[in-house]
Amino acid sequence: MGVTYKNNRCSYIFIIKYRRKIMKYFFVGGFGLLVIILFSKVIVALELVNLDTFSTNAELKLSAVNATNEKKLKIIGKQTYEVFCSSCHGMNGEGNNGKAHNHTKRIAEKTVLDIIQNGSNNFKSIYPSGMPAGLVNDTDAKELAKYVANSLKGKKPKSWMVCATCHDESGEGISYVAPNIKEYSDELVATVLKNGKKGVIGTMPDFFWEKLSEMQIKALATYIRSIQK
Repeated sequence: MGVTYKNNRCSYIFIIKYRRKIMKYFFVGGFGLLVIILFSKVIVALELVNLDTFSTNAELKLSAVNATNEKKLKIIGKQTYEVFCSSCHGMNGEGNNGKAHNHTKRIAEKTVLDIIQNGSNNFKSIYPSGMPAGLVNDTDAKELAKYVANSLKGKKPKSWMVCATCHDESGEGISYVAPNIKEYSDELVATVLKNGKKGVIGTMPDFFWEKLSEMQIKALATYIRSIQK
């Protein structure tokens, strides 16, 4: 019993003497363990997000392959839009209060006016000649901008034939010459996704091109056409 008491007393003295170091190592070790646990949880969470994103796009691609009619394409297009486009253009497609292009309109009046007055070099991979500046005077430019922004509805401006030379009298564009300015064609949507786009609002990057199948792009164009007013 005397030996046991002595051993216990020695242990007590050891703990008292080195209690600061013990507490220090205990605290550091505990903190390190906590960091490891939290870091592990973050890694798992990120993996789940990546897996979820991958699964979502894989499901969209599979669904798009099976899309055979306008109704199905519109559904797949809406799903694709919500995953890839809504963060900038908004869930309703109206452009987040002017921060991005409003997809419920083919093109804004101020955008048309800017292109007519300053020209445009977007989409040169498919429309190599670009859009030259200053083909009409300022008065005609404003009339044309209003007409085009209204999806070519109403009375045609006198100078419309200047535009029709490249965009066709219907406004639906001419392949390899100029894009459709009446509505969102499959070709136009694919071209924007592939090349990106610079405009009066800002720059649209081209980072979605490799993530989307041809059928998804077709579905996306179908959906965007459906929300155009």
